[in-house]
Amino acid sequence: MSEFQKINEIIEFGEKIRKKYSDMTKLLFLIGIILIIWIVIVFSGVLFWGYGYNWAGLSFETWILAISVILFAFIILEITIYYRFSNIEKQIKQKSQPEPEFINGKRVHIFSHPKGIEGGIFSKTYIEIDPHNILRLRTLMIAPGEIWSKKETKEIEK
Repeated sequence: MSEFQKINEIIEFGEKIRKKYSDMTKLLFLIGIILIIWIVIVFSGVLFWGYGYNWAGLSFETWILAISVILFAFIILEITIYYRFSNIEKQIKQKSQPEPEFINGKRVHIFSHPKGIEGGIFSKTYIEIDPHNILRLRTLMIAPGEIWSKKETKEIEK
């Protein structure tokens, strides 16, 4: 399996995890809102409507304690989800960065001109920067379009 395929697998896995974690976060947020609304209803039942402290099955203090524990568990779960997803993002960044190249124990820094051109014929010039670093200049000599146009004209002449 090539490095490109590994990076694509990690990115696809990251997208699946992002979707799953996004849905889970929405669900936890919705449950949290519902629990807070329930606390308001229980509180207003005790304070305004004159119901007893145990009208909702538990006392008001017990509801507050239970919902606080549940919300704390949700917060811990959200922090875990965040760190899990950030680790996947770090893996994607780490895998997508090329490994440094070395020649004779010296690190090679590559500069291509023009940037972003793939294919064609490039010259490679090595310049020693210092005892630990080398600069490789890649300069485009023949563009990819010129190569293909010459090849096509030769095939037409035959």
